[in-house]
Amino acid sequence: MQNGGGSRQNFLSPHHGSTAGLFARLVNTPAPSLAVIDGTLCQLARDGTRRAGHTPLATAIVEFQRGPMCYFVREHPHGLLPGIPNLYCLDGDFRLQWLAEWPATDDPCASIVGLDNDTLVVTTTRGTVVRIDAASGRLIAVEPTLAAVG
Repeated sequence: MQNGGGSRQNFLSPHHGSTAGLFARLVNTPAPSLAVIDGTLCQLARDGTRRAGHTPLATAIVEFQRGPMCYFVREHPHGLLPGIPNLYCLDGDFRLQWLAEWPATDDPCASIVGLDNDTLVVTTTRGTVVRIDAASGRLIAVEPTLAAVG
C-alpha cells in the first residue's frame, strides 16, 4: 500500500496472527548528489548549488567512490607531504575517518577500483593492486603486477 510516498507494512501480533496496530513507513531517501568541483568534493542541492563540501587535505580531489555510509577519496599525489597517502575515507558529514595504510611512498594510489565485501580495492601508479580494510584503512594485501612477478 502506498501512502505519502513511502510504503506501509503491518506488524503482526504474536497472538492469533492479527495485526498489532503498529505500522512502519518505509522511506527511500535518494543519496545526495556529489561532484568534484575545482578539486573540492561537493554535495549538491536539488537546484545544483553547493550544499556542503570537503576541501582536499593537500592538493586536489580527483576521484571518489561511495562506500557504506562513507566516501572513499583519492587526491592528486603531487604536493602531499612525504609519507602521507593520497587515499582516505570520509563519513557522510565529510569528516576524516582514516588515511590509508599505504605500502610504498613512491607508488601512490592511481585508481579506486571498488569494494569487494569489506575490502577496498585500489591500484597504484605502477599497476600494483592494493587491498585495504574499508572500515579501518589498514593494509590487507599487496598484489604485485604480472611484470614484477615474471
